[in-house]
Amino acid sequence: MAKSINAPSSDPPTRIPVAGIGASAGGIEALREFFSAVPSDLGIAYVVVVHLAPDRASDLAPILARCTQMKVTEVSDHKRLPLKPDSVYVIAPDHNLEMHDGMVGAGPLDQPLGRRSAIDLFFRSLADGHGDGYAIILSGGGSDGALGAKAVKEAGGVVLVQDPREAQHEGMPRSVIGAEVADVVLPVRELAKRLAELVQSRAQLARMVTPSTAAPSVDADDETTLKRIFELVRSRTGHDFSRYKRPTILRRLARRMQLNHAAGLDQYLTFLRDNSEEVQSLFDDLLISVTTFFRDPAAWEALRQQIVIPLVDNCNADQSIRIWVPGCATGEEAYTVAILFREEISRRDMHCELVIFGSDVDQGALAIAREGIYPSSITADVSEARLARYFRAEGDHYRVSSEIRDSVVFAVHSVLRDPPFSKLHLISCRNLLIYLDRELQQQLHNVFRYGLRDDGYLFLGVSETTDNELFESIDKQHRIFRARIRSAGPPVRLPQLPAVPQVPTIVERVRERSNRLKRSPIESHLEALEDFAPPSVLIDEHWAIEHLSESAGRYLQPRGGAPSQIITELVRAELVDELRSALHKTFELRQPSLSAFVPVRFNGTPQLVGLLVQPLTRSDEQEPSAVVFFLEAGKASKEEIAPRNESSDSFVLSLRDNLRIAEQRLESMRQDHGMAYEDLRAANEELQSLNEEYRSTTEELETSKEELQSVNEELQTVNHELKMKLEEVSRANNDLENFMAATDIPMLFLDRGLCIKRYTAPLRQLFNVKNHDHGRPIGDLTHNLQDYDSLERDVLQVLNDLVPIERPVNTRDGQRLAVRIRPYRTSEDKIDGVVVTFVR
Repeated sequence: MAKSINAPSSDPPTRIPVAGIGASAGGIEALREFFSAVPSDLGIAYVVVVHLAPDRASDLAPILARCTQMKVTEVSDHKRLPLKPDSVYVIAPDHNLEMHDGMVGAGPLDQPLGRRSAIDLFFRSLADGHGDGYAIILSGGGSDGALGAKAVKEAGGVVLVQDPREAQHEGMPRSVIGAEVADVVLPVRELAKRLAELVQSRAQLARMVTPSTAAPSVDADDETTLKRIFELVRSRTGHDFSRYKRPTILRRLARRMQLNHAAGLDQYLTFLRDNSEEVQSLFDDLLISVTTFFRDPAAWEALRQQIVIPLVDNCNADQSIRIWVPGCATGEEAYTVAILFREEISRRDMHCELVIFGSDVDQGALAIAREGIYPSSITADVSEARLARYFRAEGDHYRVSSEIRDSVVFAVHSVLRDPPFSKLHLISCRNLLIYLDRELQQQLHNVFRYGLRDDGYLFLGVSETTDNELFESIDKQHRIFRARIRSAGPPVRLPQLPAVPQVPTIVERVRERSNRLKRSPIESHLEALEDFAPPSVLIDEHWAIEHLSESAGRYLQPRGGAPSQIITELVRAELVDELRSALHKTFELRQPSLSAFVPVRFNGTPQLVGLLVQPLTRSDEQEPSAVVFFLEAGKASKEEIAPRNESSDSFVLSLRDNLRIAEQRLESMRQDHGMAYEDLRAANEELQSLNEEYRSTTEELETSKEELQSVNEELQTVNHELKMKLEEVSRANNDLENFMAATDIPMLFLDRGLCIKRYTAPLRQLFNVKNHDHGRPIGDLTHNLQDYDSLERDVLQVLNDLVPIERPVNTRDGQRLAVRIRPYRTSEDKIDGVVVTFVR
């Protein structure tokens, strides 16, 4: 048993972390190893769901009790037990387990044997009722658990999977990994250790790891960091999540932080900047959405009755039904819509073209949708009749039939950024709007109304609603709406949907700067010194006044005409020359400047006034500024009041200083003017060149426009021809498939590398081949032919000589056959392998 460790828990006693564990074939040994390695005091509850024989008693609980110090309880007979920390709850035979309100309960299995998905069922209830739990997948065959694990991850939980190379049966682990929802893939013992680390880090993120019903929040500092995370994701991926609802964003952020051992948003931001792969992982997590076939069956039945049937009834042979499924993720919703419409079209035995657009920004999810292959656990959501008609079994998976696949076109498209599809009869957008804030929801309502016809319909999720001015409700319970017809007023126009927050306008920036200047820290200091410091004026580098002290008005004397904020136009005339000289010196040399004291008359009394200009040091983001202090030296004497003698030394020195400063400024201005002139001349030449290029480009665009119109017509013709050829190829392929299925002759098709390309079903009587053996060398297979070890040599001889070979052979059960080996010729008369036929 594992040694205990103390794991702090910040969860309230009524809500503890829950780890759901799913296993099947080979899972007992994996469970024993897991509970022997996991600490027994992590403070979480474990719920074990295993595929058990329905008619036999289970010893699973006693087996696990011998591997751990935790209490192990079997849940059966419709019990509902409260979940307790450091406890293990085990499923009973012939029962399902579900979670509700912090309790785990057992119920009867409703699905027939072979279609049961007990692990998926529990994981879904874990996601719906608990949010951020842990889904653990151990050894087992099939694909039960893949869809449920996806739901847990979407709700903010973590998915841990046993390494398929260690598992006795790799079906379930590989299904979860193939669904791209596995967060951690490790051997069982390391998986237990990783779970302990996640639980301990979870306590540090208790503010953000909250139940889905709560509203997570962050403080002001974290809000700034969160904006930087949004900006980083937007710069790397082009998608902005700043206007998504915060609870969802914070839960998924907390999930990524848990997985990467980040104690806070600042630490996680640093990790994001250093690891570009994590930015993509976070982007994928923010996009993930749980979707299944026929989710909320009652809503889909209401859609069929109220929308699908009328649309099909009103569809003419030369018309098409156009549908858009935005945010389609892995395609289940789009295929569900296609199945409903195809059913009604088939019942009427009519021809009606069906065009469904499935769009999403997640290219990985769209790749799964285009492939159309889903785990066998979809049997819990799709009826047997629909499975038989619209799906084809392929091992442990189901593939969507070509009839349904050809009805859906998948495209990478952002509903928030790209123009919508138009002339639509129906838009099915379920569980996308709930992730967006109110403003974005309103914008999407306008987008949907623009894309719909006047008689179009909108189908939303159970927790979503729409604008009553644009849509009217025809089924409020199941969220089915119809576009309102505008009898008057302008037509519906496509709204502007900015992909990123708008840049503030110049007016907004000026207003923001003015508001900031109203109460800057410097002003506060100047006001605090009002009673102790001389009168002062705060100016910027353009000499414009930003702040006046209360007594500074004594030294100002505005001129007539238009008002001005420039200090040299407001100060008393006696101070203008000294002030101008001091300002030039201060802003050019960035050092204080003290002027001479000159007589200034106040109410007829002359006073000596000097000017001290003190430069201010601000942050790099702010403009240079200075403070002008007015200094009084008392009453002026008669000699000081007398006109200056132009021959006096002090006057001459003052004039020389002013002249030197003026010459320096003039030289600097001359140099600046020369540089500016050269820059303008170069810019003028560039503009002339650009103008010629634009003129040439315009002519080329006009020519290209005509060429594109011609090419477009040719493409339409080619597209029609390709469509006809595709129909011919499809018919030929159907003929070939039916021929291969109907023939009783064992036939084997090999490529030039002697690998299997195709074979008929009777070949299984002679060779040990399976569905997944396509591409395997023929030498790797065993056969039932007696004394015939030269098959590979004969095949190579036919490939080299192009001469057919026929040999008699016997099977081990006494049958006599003729082996015929012929070259495989393509329509271009190229040799692309051989055909081996066994004729009785």
